[in-house]
Amino acid sequence: MAAQRRALRTAGPLLAGLLLVCLWLLRPAGESGTPPAPAGPQPEVRHVGSSACQRCHTAEYQAWQGSQHRRAMQPADARHVLAPFAGERFASSRFSRREGRFFVRTEGPDGRPAEFEIRHTLGLAPLQQYLIAMPNGGLQALDIAWDTRPRSDGGQRWFHLQGSEHPKPGDELHWSGRQNNASFMCVDCHATGFEKNYDPATQRYASRWSEPGVACEACHGPGSRHIAWAEGGPPRLRDDSKGLSLLLDERRGINWRLDPASGNASRSQAGSVQRKELELCARCHSHRSQIADTPAAGAPLLDSHLPSLLAPDLFWPDGQMRAEVYNHGSFLQSRMAAKGVSCSDCHEPHGQALRAPGNALCGQCHAPQRFEQVEHLRHASGSSGAQCVACHMPTRIFMQIDPRHEHAIRVPRPDASLRFGTPNACTQCHGDKSKHWAAEWARRWYPRLGERPLPLAEALQASDRATDDALPRLLALLGDLQRPAIERATALARLPLKALPPAQLQAALASDDALLRHSAVEALAQAPAAVRVARLPALLDDPTRAVRIAAARALAGTPEALLDPAQQASLALGLAEYARVQRHNADRPEALNNLAMLEAERGDLVGAEQTLRRALMLAPDLAATQLNLADVQRAAGNEQQAEAQLRAVLKREPGHAAAWHALGLSLLRQRRGDEAIRALQRAGELAPGSAHFASVLAAAQAAHRLRQRP
Repeated sequence: MAAQRRALRTAGPLLAGLLLVCLWLLRPAGESGTPPAPAGPQPEVRHVGSSACQRCHTAEYQAWQGSQHRRAMQPADARHVLAPFAGERFASSRFSRREGRFFVRTEGPDGRPAEFEIRHTLGLAPLQQYLIAMPNGGLQALDIAWDTRPRSDGGQRWFHLQGSEHPKPGDELHWSGRQNNASFMCVDCHATGFEKNYDPATQRYASRWSEPGVACEACHGPGSRHIAWAEGGPPRLRDDSKGLSLLLDERRGINWRLDPASGNASRSQAGSVQRKELELCARCHSHRSQIADTPAAGAPLLDSHLPSLLAPDLFWPDGQMRAEVYNHGSFLQSRMAAKGVSCSDCHEPHGQALRAPGNALCGQCHAPQRFEQVEHLRHASGSSGAQCVACHMPTRIFMQIDPRHEHAIRVPRPDASLRFGTPNACTQCHGDKSKHWAAEWARRWYPRLGERPLPLAEALQASDRATDDALPRLLALLGDLQRPAIERATALARLPLKALPPAQLQAALASDDALLRHSAVEALAQAPAAVRVARLPALLDDPTRAVRIAAARALAGTPEALLDPAQQASLALGLAEYARVQRHNADRPEALNNLAMLEAERGDLVGAEQTLRRALMLAPDLAATQLNLADVQRAAGNEQQAEAQLRAVLKREPGHAAAWHALGLSLLRQRRGDEAIRALQRAGELAPGSAHFASVLAAAQAAHRLRQRP
């Protein structure tokens, strides 16, 4: 939990570029992946419920009935609650039921014991969480869960999701804290047609959804027009769309052909035609922020969500998952994704079962007569070590008991563990052996394995350590068109703007991949106004929403005279949408910070300070808000107030490098040179890899020496 807490509290300093979740409610969905709408008046688009699908899609409906998707979220009743709720005690909490209702007595938000009613279940296996309805209409996820595994496997018990460390009331990780706000964090992926409906004026929720659980319309879109089509509706519906906003037809006519020479299969139609399905699943099976309140079925992923890059708190340097990243970011790195494999090649989408058991699943595309041999398996046939997934998709445990398979489907590299400190499948199974032992056996079996380059790990570790070879390695990774786009976008995000060759930056801005374009826009956000005006206005009309909104935010505050009337109109639209969504998501301090920084850049310092104080009411412990408030106060000429804010942060978090740096700058402005130098030095000690901190310190020291000369 300590690592999770650090990741939440030190996500970066702030200001306009907060590296925290921000949700944007934007323009109507783009057309990519969506059938064109027929001309003329259209029947109403609405959710009809999964039961309406049953009569025509009986097999799919029955398969879905037994799936975890079906019970991803359900009302708390005797059919769905798996824990006993029969007076059990866990730590200071007690669970009970009466008259068909379920309750927990535990510490409330104010620290006092109180009884709270369980209103909904969340999940099914290997654990089930429980949602509590709060007085403001929101839902909070209890941080004590029920282990649904059999008792023989260690299950049938209550356990704390944070392990042995139980957060106290007021902590962001306490069940009543903002990181367990299910209305924000959970329900949009656990219910169909979810609308959060938060009113910032009253700080109340009026959330609703069409159906609990991940139902038919969560993937296929609202079904009313499809039913009209099926019933022989008006001629305008009798087209290839079948009345659906998303046709999941990418596998139609596709097969995989085994090459006898290599033992591997290739897709009968090459190319990234599997994009719709991958991006649909990624809405929930990725680590991402949401940038549309009600995502449209069939819209590109970056029209509704912004996937995380390979950040060091989320992924190991070689791209293996480190935190709970939900598979998509890992899978994008795989050769399978590059070859055109999609989720449903392995997973039956309705019942969620694998397409085949054990190694037979991989045998669909990798000839068993070649790979089911001891020379390849290196373990006795039929043993656990001889399972393909044991080596190529090892698991990592999340939420204390939930094993998740790595989806990059890579070759085990125990030699990389020695170089980069990364996990490897060998010592995961052979827990009593060392990394050196595993690397030596790998060398004996595959003498040339260590010669295979690891450009991602080499570049990201160099970046993490700020070594001299970081820039050339990142540039090489960015320029390698054979590497996955998520890796290249990560390299771009880590490169300082001054190190980016103009040709490579322009190529990224014009890339076919929206994630690369987005990283390029973010890179330019800190450029001088003239550079931004020269490069970014065209991106205000990008076909993908995340890119458009990032370009608008990067151009905020640009003098109107530098933009032509059409560009000014596009910028105004983008900024209005950006601001609207921050207000829509004003239940999060990050959104209020984003809104405040926009207000400050547009000259409304009074409004910015008011917005930041609202953010402090939601999360008094969020250092980003206080640092931003100090910056706004500084801009308004209130330097002493700014200093007080910064010292308040450091009293609570004495290791906050950005706060020390900001304090040093404040002291410099107040001509308190000796104090300023000490503060800037402390920032450098806490963040030795920061070139910016180092350069500011050097400049301050030089200026201080000049002032001290007689």
